[in-house]
Amino acid sequence: MPKFIGSMKQLRYLDLSYSFDFAIVPHEWGNLTELEVLDLHGYYIAGAVDDFQWLSHLQALKYLDMSGIHVNKSGDFMHVIRNIPDAFGRLQVLSILDLSSNLLNGTIPQSLGQLQYLFSLDLSANSLGGTVSKIHFSNLSKLRTLDIGNNHLAIEVDSDWIPPFNLSSMLMASYLSRNLISGPIPQDIGLAMPQLGTLNLNDNLLSGPIPTSICEMEFLFELHLGRNELVGEIPACWKENPLSLLDLSSNKLYGVIPNSLGNLTKLMSLHLNNNNLYGEIPVTLNYVRNLRILDLEENKISGSVPRWIGPSFQSLQILRLRENMFDGSIPSQLCLLSALQILDMAVNNLTGAIPNCLGYMKGMKLNKSIGEGNSLSLAYAATPPMLGPTTSNASPPMLGPTTSNATTPIAPTDWTQEHVEQVVKGMDLDYTTLDLQLMVNLDLSSNKLVGQIPRELTLLSGLRGLNLSRNFLSGGIPTMIGDMRSLESLDLSNNQLLGTIPQSFSAFISLSKLNLSHNNFTGPIRKGNQIQTLDDPSIYADNPLLCGDPLQKKCPKAEAPQAAPQVPEEVANEEGKLEKVMFYIVIMLGFATGFWGVVGSLVDKKNWRLVYFNFVDRKADMVYVIVAMKVAELRRRLRRV
Repeated sequence: MPKFIGSMKQLRYLDLSYSFDFAIVPHEWGNLTELEVLDLHGYYIAGAVDDFQWLSHLQALKYLDMSGIHVNKSGDFMHVIRNIPDAFGRLQVLSILDLSSNLLNGTIPQSLGQLQYLFSLDLSANSLGGTVSKIHFSNLSKLRTLDIGNNHLAIEVDSDWIPPFNLSSMLMASYLSRNLISGPIPQDIGLAMPQLGTLNLNDNLLSGPIPTSICEMEFLFELHLGRNELVGEIPACWKENPLSLLDLSSNKLYGVIPNSLGNLTKLMSLHLNNNNLYGEIPVTLNYVRNLRILDLEENKISGSVPRWIGPSFQSLQILRLRENMFDGSIPSQLCLLSALQILDMAVNNLTGAIPNCLGYMKGMKLNKSIGEGNSLSLAYAATPPMLGPTTSNASPPMLGPTTSNATTPIAPTDWTQEHVEQVVKGMDLDYTTLDLQLMVNLDLSSNKLVGQIPRELTLLSGLRGLNLSRNFLSGGIPTMIGDMRSLESLDLSNNQLLGTIPQSFSAFISLSKLNLSHNNFTGPIRKGNQIQTLDDPSIYADNPLLCGDPLQKKCPKAEAPQAAPQVPEEVANEEGKLEKVMFYIVIMLGFATGFWGVVGSLVDKKNWRLVYFNFVDRKADMVYVIVAMKVAELRRRLRRV
C-alpha cells in the first residue's frame, strides 16, 4: 500500500474491504488524524503480521470494521490479528467496533469499557477466553448492540449489578442458555432492558415465578424460558408487541392459560407443553391468527377441542394436544388446517369417529414442495446504529446519509429456533431444524374413538407416522393403505379391527415399525418388499386367525388334484387298440339299430309304407317344381343379357 495515503490529512472515509494481495498497511497511516471511517472487512494482507498499534493515533475514528482480516504468509491464508490491541481503548469517539471472525485469542482488554460513545460491539466468532466482568462495561452508557457469542468466555457479575446501558440486541450464543444458571429471574428485568429484542434463558436451573415486568418489553420478539424449574402462573399482563416465539415449556407452571395471550397477535410459536396447566383453551387465543406451532402437550387442559382452531389458524403447521383431558369428538373444522404437518391428539378422552375429511389436508401430502410455507419470518423494529458523539441516549450516532428513520428488519426466525418432541416408532424423539420441517405425523392413539378407519386417510401420501392404536375402531384396514409410500411407522394395535391384511401392504417401501397386535385379523400375513423385513412375531400377536411367517401357525395349503396312476407303455397301447375296436362296434350297432328300426317297420306295416312313400313323393315333386322355376327364371335373365 502506498505510504503517501498517510499524508492525506483531510481523508475521512477509507474503504479497503475485500481487497487482495496488498502489502502490510504502512504505519504512516497513523497520521490520518481526520479519518472517521475505516473498513478493512475481509482484507487480505501480504507480508508480516501487523500489530495495528498505529490505530491508536486515529482519534477521530468513529467506525472501525476489521472483521475477517487475513494474511497471506508463505502461501497460506491465516487470520492476521492475534489478540485485541489495548490501544483500541484509546479511540475516544469510536461508535462501532467489529472484530468478529478473526480467531482472536487472549482476553478482552478492560480498556474497551472506557469507550463512552460505543454504540455497537461485535467480538463474535473468535477464540477469546477469560472472564468478562462489569469493568468491561463500566463506561459504555450508549451501548445498544452487543455480540460476544461463539467464544470461550465466562461472565461474572453480581446479581444486583445494574448495567450502565440499555441494550436493544444482546447476542451471547451458548453463554446464557444451556448452562447451570440458577435462582430466580430478576423481577425488574423488563424495566431494566425495555428495548431487548431476544431473551434466551432456556435449559438452565432457573426457579421462582416469571416476572410480570417481562410484559413491559415492547420490542421483544423471542422469549425462550423453556426447560427450567419456574413455578407459579403464567403472567396475565401480555400486551400487543412483536413477540413471535414464546417458549415456557417443561417447567412447573400451573393455573389457566391467560386470556391476555390473545393480545400477542404477531405470535407464531407458542410452547406451553410439559407443565401443570388446567382449564380450557381460552377463546381469546383465536385472535392469534399467525400461529404456526401450538404445543400444549402434557398438561391437564380439559373441555372439548375448540372448533374455531380450524378457521382461525390457517397457517398452523404443528398442533399438539397430547396427554391432556380433552373430551368430545374430533371437530371436522380441523380439516380446514390445510398447512398442518403434525397433528398429535393422543392420550385424551376423545370419542366418536375419525372425520373422513382429515384425508384431504394438503400439508400431509407429497405434492407440497419441501419447505413450502415452513419458514417463520418476522420484521423487528430496531433503531439503526449511527456514528459520532451524541447528547442523548435515545438517538445513537449516525453513519452516512439517511432518508428515513424506518425500522430495520432483523433476520427472519426459522425452524432452527424450534424444539418439538414427537412419539414416533414407539420412542419419544426430539425434532429440530430440518428434521422438524420434514416431519409429517398423525397420532390419535389412546382415546375412545369408534367406527372404521376412513379410507380417505390413505390419501395422505406424505405421512411418515400413523398411530391409531388403543381405541375401539372396527371394520377392516383400507385396501389402498399401501399407497402411503412415505409411511415409516404404522400402529393399529389394540382395537377391534378384523378382516384380512390388505394385499397392498406389499407396496410399502419405507415402513420400519409396524404393530397390528390385539385385533381380530384373519388369513395370511402379506409378503414382499419392506414388509418382508418385519419378522417380529409380536407385530401380529393376539390375532388368533392370522397365519404364516413370522408366526408359528402355518396357513393350510389347498388340496391339489390327484394325478392318474402311471401304467406301462405296452399296456397303454393295448388299451388304446381295444378302445378303437369298441368304438367301431358301438357305431355299427347304432347304425343297424336305427336303420332296421325304420326300414323294418316299413316292411312289416303296409299302411305305414303307403303313407311314408306318398309323403316322399309329394316332397320330391315340390323340390322338382321349385328347381324348374328357378332354372326358367335364370334362362330368361340370360336372354335379356
